[in-house]
Amino acid sequence: MNKKEKMITLPCDCKCCMFVVEKTQWENGEINYNIKIQDSIYDHNYNTVWGRLKRAAMALFGKPVTFSDVFLDGEENYKKLIADMTDLLNSDLYSE
Repeated sequence: MNKKEKMITLPCDCKCCMFVVEKTQWENGEINYNIKIQDSIYDHNYNTVWGRLKRAAMALFGKPVTFSDVFLDGEENYKKLIADMTDLLNSDLYSE
């Protein structure tokens, strides 16, 4: 089955990672979204026994465990992300 894809990317202000939203539209009209953070930094401390125990304890006590995040400085970048995501939501890839 054929598909068409469209993607928006928003790089972190420090350029260490990107927030990526990909829309896939299939021939039969089905639509899927893939949201991911593409990170260029690999922290080896996450794989140590201490790192794993720390993350488990944080999850146990309801604290957020963050592996990657995208930092947006100011409202302009956030407004651009919202506008791009709205355009992506409303786009029909087979009519473009």
